[in-house]
Amino acid sequence: MANPKRIRALRAAENSSAAKWRRRAAADRSQPETLPTLGSGEQGWCGAPKAHDWPGKSDGAPHPRDMEGPS
Repeated sequence: MANPKRIRALRAAENSSAAKWRRRAAADRSQPETLPTLGSGEQGWCGAPKAHDWPGKSDGAPHPRDMEGPS
């Protein structure tokens, strides 16, 4: 016959908050949602199509940071 103290100790360990948290965390695991990175696909980081023009591009001016949407 098993020791009653040992059975109570094992049962208490199974029902502890840490054990419950581990079981709940294991059940909640799912694949994280992946979002496209800026500048991937057909649009650049600014939301306009890649290789679009902006004022001063031909003179070597950098892309303006305050530009929103396609130009």
